[in-house]
Amino acid sequence: MRDYQAVLSSHEISKKITDLLEDIDPIQYNGSNRARRVRNVNDYIQGRNDMPLEPLLDWAAKADGGAYAGKVAVLRQSIRDFQVQKALLTVPYTRTSHKQFEYETIELEMDRPMKVIDQQIYDRAAKAGFPRNFFQESYFDHVTLYCMPDNANCNFSHFSDCSFHVCRLYGVKFWDTRLYGCEFHSCRIEFTLFPDSTLANTHFRDCSIHSAAFLRSRMTRCNTVDCSVGRLNFNGARLDGCTYGRITRLPNSRIEGLEDASITMGGATQEEVRYNRNAIFHALGEQDPEHPPASRDRPPGPER
Repeated sequence: MRDYQAVLSSHEISKKITDLLEDIDPIQYNGSNRARRVRNVNDYIQGRNDMPLEPLLDWAAKADGGAYAGKVAVLRQSIRDFQVQKALLTVPYTRTSHKQFEYETIELEMDRPMKVIDQQIYDRAAKAGFPRNFFQESYFDHVTLYCMPDNANCNFSHFSDCSFHVCRLYGVKFWDTRLYGCEFHSCRIEFTLFPDSTLANTHFRDCSIHSAAFLRSRMTRCNTVDCSVGRLNFNGARLDGCTYGRITRLPNSRIEGLEDASITMGGATQEEVRYNRNAIFHALGEQDPEHPPASRDRPPGPER
């Protein structure tokens, strides 16, 4: 079994490449189109366009007499590492271990102590195999997660400022789970459930999300960008200040429960809330039943 590893997300790599270009030639790359440039580089790394990135990196490596060659080499290695890790998204993580770790515990709720998982414990478990119930009733603090066993149980856990980077989540259960300030980058999320969970300032970017359910989930200021989606279920969900953009629908996709979800924006006017609701439906390729397309008046038929 190949080793999984923490890698930079394609978006982080894209920002570093853009930083380098702006450093080499601050006149041509003056930051005025920075957001578009980062997006174009990210799309190339993700295989969504054919931007000539390699010639650009060749030029950067030769600039100023080769002063930036070392930085370019590091960036190229980051891209290779990302592609290797991404190829593992189709491969289930199968390591198992009966070894239990010595955990500190924290009690955020009465009579429910949770195991404290830091990066060191997670890395050791990922290398040796995750013990039983490793992810359940656990407190993950500033951890980068890059592999999980299929059907992992994350019920009643807390994830604080965690990153899921190029991670396969298949059949994972986040029942009554808290995710605060988390990021999902380039993840493959399939048959994964978030029922009765709270997601705040938690974002999805460059992910494939298929057969995921956010039943009765409470989502606050969550952004989903550059993702491909299949079957999603929002029955009973509450979306407060959430946004969706550049979404691609997978074949045989279906969005359920969105029309019944509570879509709000704290402190916004009714018009702003209505606009955001329309934007979410449009981004997901759905027609808002509250705002059906205007019907065109038919011309009168000929008199008989």
